[in-house]
Amino acid sequence: MSFKKLSVSLFMIFLSAWIILSGCTKPQERIEKAVEPESLSDPLKIDTGYISGTMVGDIDNPIRAYRGIPYAAPPVNNLRWKPPQPATPWKEIRQCTAFTKTPPQAGMEGLKQEPQGEDCLYLNVMTPSKKVGERLPVMVWLHGGGYSSGSGNDNLCNMPRLPQHGVVVVTVTMRLNTFGLLAHPLLTSESPDHSSGNYMFLDMIAALNWVKRNISVFGGNPDNVTIFGESGGGSKVSTLMASPMAKGLFHRAICESGTSIGGFLNGRSLKEMEELGGKLFTKLGVDKEADPLKAARALPFEKIMEARDAMMKEMQGDRTSMGLDEATIDGWFLPKSPLELFESGNYNAVPLITVANLGEITGPGGLLLPQLIPAYVNMHEFQNKAGVKSYAAIFDQVPSKWRAAGAVSTHAMEVLYVFGDYDNRSGWWPLMYGLAKQSGAKDPNDPGLTEADKRVSEAMMKMWAQFAKTGDPNVEGMAQWPVYDKKEDRYLYIADPLEVKSGFSNIKPKI
Repeated sequence: MSFKKLSVSLFMIFLSAWIILSGCTKPQERIEKAVEPESLSDPLKIDTGYISGTMVGDIDNPIRAYRGIPYAAPPVNNLRWKPPQPATPWKEIRQCTAFTKTPPQAGMEGLKQEPQGEDCLYLNVMTPSKKVGERLPVMVWLHGGGYSSGSGNDNLCNMPRLPQHGVVVVTVTMRLNTFGLLAHPLLTSESPDHSSGNYMFLDMIAALNWVKRNISVFGGNPDNVTIFGESGGGSKVSTLMASPMAKGLFHRAICESGTSIGGFLNGRSLKEMEELGGKLFTKLGVDKEADPLKAARALPFEKIMEARDAMMKEMQGDRTSMGLDEATIDGWFLPKSPLELFESGNYNAVPLITVANLGEITGPGGLLLPQLIPAYVNMHEFQNKAGVKSYAAIFDQVPSKWRAAGAVSTHAMEVLYVFGDYDNRSGWWPLMYGLAKQSGAKDPNDPGLTEADKRVSEAMMKMWAQFAKTGDPNVEGMAQWPVYDKKEDRYLYIADPLEVKSGFSNIKPKI
């Protein structure tokens, strides 16, 4: 055999062996295997270390849940009343399977009191993703409770049903009330930004930056983030829309029963907030200390809550009493009030949904918020000027037994449908009774949930998830939700069945 033939034979032998050892018979098959996404499995590596979670949901539609992930350092001791600082990395695999402490607060009537503490800057992630790099839309929940109570750890917002519609859901816990919003001249003078207050909002921005850095690990798309919230959470959403510091951190927004654009929680001047902070320091008895800030930071959080509660009682009826829990127009986080920033067009204009519950506008009973409608109309007008789509809705689904007794769609009722609690699993329906009974509801434990409630809940989850995916909430086969235009004044009436109606701007209290 010639040397040339021997070389060819040896080459063919080596080529055949390489093909066999590579486990494929065709080059194309090998390429496909190389690019196939790997399965998403624990432990996951985020920027501060490895974490593992747990599985929740149904056997045929499981959701991965990661609870208590730190997105910033504990804001304790010298970090009290300072912007959030980076979380400390860890070396071991961190078990993220349990919720963390609730921020210090007075708590909500009827709600089980969870352990409280200032070490509260954590978030929870629920993902339906099964493959790394899936780039699913992300929805970040900013809880209600005004700016004074609540957390991202409650059972309702951590139910698996919304994520089962193809979105990664993040729930955030942040500093609240005096710990998240206190302004004081001494805090302003120590700040390199000449600002104080707004720590609660800076926490949210830190959480959104965490999402930007890490959510791809969970199969989420950092370039497609929706912020959504109810009541005080709706005001948080609109305030982040107003702040230049939140630019680029989210791409859609949903305000449910709340806005800071002429609704409530509209923000106060730095001077006003500093004056309230000075009164609190006097109440705490630290104002005469050589270093009042050091003395205040050394106090246990319970003492600060006691002084705050006493101050609130003394101010009851005073228009400034709610000012203890307001955003500060500080020239940094908020250069002007949220309303002024929207009016000027200098805000983060992204596709928007606004929702109000009919019963909270027209009554009777419960929390009445008629100012929501004109505030929402203004927001939609600002959106139109910015050339960005927005959608208006009125929620009016009430479980059968409560409606038969005269109950209306009260404040916060839609949240149970957004998160899929159509069968009383979260423990929140008895809490809703506190508002529903004011308009006739009789039984706190059996509101009369039926298939109609499930249909409405499934429709809302589909629309919210579709909006998160595309910026348009319309789903094929369902009522077509029009973009809001003041001339046509059309909105989606959310009940069973869904219906498009006119006259959004004319919805007012009955009395």
